[in-house]
Amino acid sequence: MTIEVFDPELCCSTGVCGSAPDPDLIQAEETFSRLRSEGALVRRYQLSREATAFTENPAVYRALLETGTEALPMTAVDGVVRFVGQYPTYEDIQAVWSETSVKKG
Repeated sequence: MTIEVFDPELCCSTGVCGSAPDPDLIQAEETFSRLRSEGALVRRYQLSREATAFTENPAVYRALLETGTEALPMTAVDGVVRFVGQYPTYEDIQAVWSETSVKKG
C-alpha cells in the first residue's frame, strides 16, 4: 500500500513543534508511523518544498485550482485521493484498503 499525504504548510509534520501542539497532526503522524511499521510506503509532501508532487497528481492539482489550499491536507491511497481537508485515521485507511482489496481480488 502506498499512501501520499499532501500537507498544508507546516513548521514540522509531527505537530509537536511551536508553542501549541496540534492534536490532529500528532494523531496523523501516529497513524502514518503505524502504517509504515506494517509495511506501507508513506510519503508526505509540502507545497513549498515538493510542488511537483502537487501538480503531478491531477486530482490534487484540480482541487488546489478549484478550492485553494483549504483543500489540504489531502491523502491518496494507491494513487487515488480518498481524503480531502482532513487527515485520515488508521481505521479510515484500513477501510479504504479493505474496500480496494476486495475490488482487486
